[in-house]
Amino acid sequence: MIHDLMLPITGTTGDDNAVTAAISLAANYGAHVSVVQSVILPLPIPGPWGITPDLMLSEMYAELRAEATKQEVSLRNRLDKESISWEVRVDETKFVEPPSAMALQARYADLSVMTAPARGADDAARVRTFFSALLFESGRPVLVIPPHHAAELPLRHVVVAWKPCREAARALHDALPLLSEATSVDVVIVDPVVGDKDHGEDPGVDIARHLARHGLTVNVVNRPRNDQTVATALLRHAAESGAQLLVAGGYGHSRLREWALGGTTRELLQAIHLPILFSH
Repeated sequence: MIHDLMLPITGTTGDDNAVTAAISLAANYGAHVSVVQSVILPLPIPGPWGITPDLMLSEMYAELRAEATKQEVSLRNRLDKESISWEVRVDETKFVEPPSAMALQARYADLSVMTAPARGADDAARVRTFFSALLFESGRPVLVIPPHHAAELPLRHVVVAWKPCREAARALHDALPLLSEATSVDVVIVDPVVGDKDHGEDPGVDIARHLARHGLTVNVVNRPRNDQTVATALLRHAAESGAQLLVAGGYGHSRLREWALGGTTRELLQAIHLPILFSH
């Protein structure tokens, strides 16, 4: 079950919609939501005249804390109107970048909820940095919400992107609390390869049988990629089938951050039109 949600404030345009989605999730599952606002306090920087004066740093810290307090009050006023369990925390960091600090906070939650990058927005790289840290460093699944998309609950139809690998298996397992309410689940395999070391002799049947034992109504869809990317094929099927959620493994390399996300993960994040649960 989902009992704890963590939402990082990225300081970008989609945060407001992500908060709305987190509130809906908390209300639907009876969960507690923790909204975390990060404040990075710059360290003293040596310059031509020595270390930055303490007075200058003190004034800078005061301004950053004042702005964080202003945002904290705004969030508290909003959440105070909701009939859910919630808290707002301000996390000050000096030696750790905010995305990594958020990944640490996420380890104490069942699920992180955050905004997707807005197409063409100047702050898209910042969102991808937060996403990368949560995906690779927290050990928890990440539910990414499109900036202008309302989360539809309870879920009726979910699409699961499947291939027999660790990341996909982890994502599917992490998504089970969300899938439990769905009336139908499509297990989608793009360009299945028959064989013991690939998708098996009958692609999708084994994982569909596993989900059926969880009481889910499952439909296996083997979809050719044709001239599409895997991400495009998945998103198109999700749109055509009316899915409210897509579940996908997250691939990439944490040390290289957002630009080293796997191709499909990166494209899904950029072209997102529905909530996607990623797990690594």
